[in-house]
Amino acid sequence: MSILDLPVDILLLIFPHLDATSFLHLTSTCKALHSADFLNDAAFWSTLVRTTFRVPNQPTAQHDGKRWQKLYKRLLTQSRIYTWGDNDKACLGHSYDASGSMARLGPPRARRVNALRRRHISWPAEMDSTEDLGVISDVQCGGWSTTMLTAKGTLYTVGVLDGLQFDQRRPPFMQTPARQPTALKYPPGFVQLHERNDASTAIQQFSTGRAHVLGLADSGRIWSWQNIELAALHVMFLNHDTKEDGTTAGRGTVHKVVAGWNKSAALIEGTGIVLWDPLQRGHDDAAIEDAVLVLESAAVPNTGYRRLKGKARYTDSTGPDIADTVGQVGNFILLEHVLLFSTDTGKVFAAQIFWDDHEQRVGDLVKIPISESETGAFATDVQGSFRSFAIFTRDGTVLTSNQDRLMDLLRDHQAPDNLFTRIPALQHHGVISVAFGDYHFHALHSSGHITSYGNEPQACGALGLGGHGDPEGRLRGIRYQGMGRDGRLVPHAYTEGRRVWFEEEKRDWIKFLTAGGVDAEEASQRMRMALGTPDVRCQGEVSEWIEQQGRDWEAKFGLQGEEDDELGAYFALSVTAAGWHSGALVLVNEELAAKVQAACEVRESSGATTAESEDDAQDAPAEDANSSLVAYAVSTALDYGRWFLGLAPYNVAAPAPHSAPHNNTAGAGSTRVGEQIHVPRNYGDSPREGYKYVWAKDSFPRLRLSSGEEMPGEVGFDEWRFARPEFDLDAGSPEPYVVSRCRETTRFCNLPFDRRSWLFANMATKRIAPAKSNRVRMNYETKAGDPFVTDE
Repeated sequence: MSILDLPVDILLLIFPHLDATSFLHLTSTCKALHSADFLNDAAFWSTLVRTTFRVPNQPTAQHDGKRWQKLYKRLLTQSRIYTWGDNDKACLGHSYDASGSMARLGPPRARRVNALRRRHISWPAEMDSTEDLGVISDVQCGGWSTTMLTAKGTLYTVGVLDGLQFDQRRPPFMQTPARQPTALKYPPGFVQLHERNDASTAIQQFSTGRAHVLGLADSGRIWSWQNIELAALHVMFLNHDTKEDGTTAGRGTVHKVVAGWNKSAALIEGTGIVLWDPLQRGHDDAAIEDAVLVLESAAVPNTGYRRLKGKARYTDSTGPDIADTVGQVGNFILLEHVLLFSTDTGKVFAAQIFWDDHEQRVGDLVKIPISESETGAFATDVQGSFRSFAIFTRDGTVLTSNQDRLMDLLRDHQAPDNLFTRIPALQHHGVISVAFGDYHFHALHSSGHITSYGNEPQACGALGLGGHGDPEGRLRGIRYQGMGRDGRLVPHAYTEGRRVWFEEEKRDWIKFLTAGGVDAEEASQRMRMALGTPDVRCQGEVSEWIEQQGRDWEAKFGLQGEEDDELGAYFALSVTAAGWHSGALVLVNEELAAKVQAACEVRESSGATTAESEDDAQDAPAEDANSSLVAYAVSTALDYGRWFLGLAPYNVAAPAPHSAPHNNTAGAGSTRVGEQIHVPRNYGDSPREGYKYVWAKDSFPRLRLSSGEEMPGEVGFDEWRFARPEFDLDAGSPEPYVVSRCRETTRFCNLPFDRRSWLFANMATKRIAPAKSNRVRMNYETKAGDPFVTDE
């Protein structure tokens, strides 16, 4: 008998016992084994990646063997951590000098603006000091932190775990931020992972909550941290048994830990999902305990069933029919007050958490209706945090919702009409995971790109689309409103999504366009139409045109498919978000990235002498400043008026020009142009001296809009790289725009948090007067630039 005579099932049982080299040698022995069915066996490659690099399982992509094989090749050398958003308490891991460079930044107001921009990171930037950590396999954001897991099982954290916990030892009496990745500690007597690998301290899976971190060791032990400076606590239960012998099956085995907003949870075989309060360790030197016995915990009913080869391994106490009515728990999440979990029967269940001094329990399970027909949808996963969540189905549908909508179902057992939102950009687009922050969220797609949705408080950069309230963000589709400069995506962005860019040359390209392209004067009317008017339609379509150009970036320069793995220069393996910041684990093909960068550059022609070039560099800004000073001053004044009304200006807070040689003064004793007025000359057209970008002679885009209107200008119309989408401006936005007219009322208690905040702010300025009961009377006609207002 030859090996080919064996049944296929036997071969598939042999594969998991092989390493990558042996597997490839075996499949190369003959044509029959070298077929795609064997070579790209999903079970083998996904298991190999997850066991070798501790990469978490991705249920919606677990059957894509070709993808897992490519990831295995690139994880060895190409994993990078990128973070963006609000860098409060150094949670992004980016080094910035808060005092050393302040003296050189100009007057106090300019210093405040620059300090804010350093704290707000709107483009993804690589985390500092990660080169020596080895292969990074997972990253998760907490409320004030970002935590990474390496392939060796070590956890590293930046920022602070609990930004509200007081520390009475030294000022400022709060947890001290870790500005560089710091390894989480274990109690004395336990093996620290920098010494050697040990099953009791090597973490196989972890979860970051708002203010604490849970880790599951290879041995099955649960560890809990709430302070980077303090050692972990070993979690033990008074009422539940756990097994710590390193086996992956059997009663008491811990399969998963989840750190929620204000609770901890673990899935224990034979018991089910168990909840408890996060543990706290004090700074007292005498507190050297290494374990804490959890006295108050709650087990979720009907979650202890496990299935083995079609038969029940354990039967829940509620009865043998649990296999069909509920099934085996697959994944589960903890929101602020609700627990959700999916099962292998394709169902999703939710239960409200009741936790106070008098009771600690979980309410009755309620099945979430994900389809109008009982057999119409099969749920494969549930993901979420804080107050938002998403449900994935087998047919590629992604349903998003929030805790407030779910409460109606849990209390009344009747689903509201608006329980789910179907964002078009997430439907059947290969979405693997969705990561939620407080007001924004990201979607990771199987092609390795990340899309952004939601709001961006105070232009903090949480969407990762550029900006700080500047034109770059508006050209990507962000609307900035009010004194706080809160950003919100235009409705058009929910049709195809807005991708997060990791390529630096793309950022120069978008800066070049926001500066007006090759001829800012010719493009001025189009720029005003797209970036400075209350009507979102032009901005939405121009930003979509920009999105299509950036989406096909490598193919645009003839480099698509040049590499064997076809993953591109930047391939996102995971995405995470919390609070006002985000992060991603990205596989970076530096060789391909360098080729793309080089393809964007051309050498400048040397027609003039060096002396003439220097004279031109000195004279050109002065001429521009003198000729356009009055025009820009007038337009800036108009924009400040628009900004004061809550509309989106163009020239206010414009960024400093990209290249230093273009910032020369207009003359002796005159004011530097770049500090006062945005002069878009040679801005973003050159990567370095002697070179130009290939787009240096391009104009600001001129489009024929879907309404039939033509953007003004003297240049030709630009064509769409792909077909122009059919925009559904009502289906995409998670919270629909609200139309409010003079003397009309709206129920205040039914508004979401961000609307209530906006109403409170406007009540303070007497723009909205409170009425009786829980209603708010709109005593003026709202402007189209105000949040939550449509054009109707």
